[in-house]
Amino acid sequence: MWHHSRLRMARTALLALAVLAVSAVSPPVSRAQSSGAGVWNVLLFGNYDFTSPDTGNGFSNLPSSFTSPTWNKYLGDGYGGGVGVVYWFTEDVAFRAEAQAGLFNPGTSPFFTSGALESAPLTGGVELKLYGDPDYFLYLALDGGVAYENSLQSPGFFAKSSNHAWSSYADAGFGLNLDWVFVEVKVAYLPDAVPNSPYQQGAFWYVPVTAGFNF
Repeated sequence: MWHHSRLRMARTALLALAVLAVSAVSPPVSRAQSSGAGVWNVLLFGNYDFTSPDTGNGFSNLPSSFTSPTWNKYLGDGYGGGVGVVYWFTEDVAFRAEAQAGLFNPGTSPFFTSGALESAPLTGGVELKLYGDPDYFLYLALDGGVAYENSLQSPGFFAKSSNHAWSSYADAGFGLNLDWVFVEVKVAYLPDAVPNSPYQQGAFWYVPVTAGFNF
């Protein structure tokens, strides 16, 4: 019995030595960084969109007596989300591409239903790190592209389904990356919100506040 006990103790000691030896020669396992040259990120996020204040008649080429509210008044605040990818060229500069969907509430308009899909931006842009380390940092975001608009073209002039179109789109703002979570506050700008209309509406802008995950 004593012999078997000594054998068990010897096997335990050898196993412990083997584990220590493997630990000593194996490279340390590290978690992937959020940024750095050659690093890829996948973004999954949601937005809350604050529409801009109403600025009066936003359409040109209309009689001066014509009183048409702008989109800023027709649409209430919205929400949405999207996905994206980021590739870091250097420690501080990255390219990113995003696809989003924006659902706006009707505001004062009888033409829109609550939570209707009104705009879907497709963008490419850059992230410029301003301060921080690879996982916790403040950055500047600049994006440009196009937005497919569902009924942003036709508040009373056309049937809702008759004038879908693409508009150019741009946004800019600041973001904060906290390891695998990020937040952004930007200003989004649609310079030609009625691209297929004889009425040329003034630019529509809103403020997306974004929170999401960085994988």
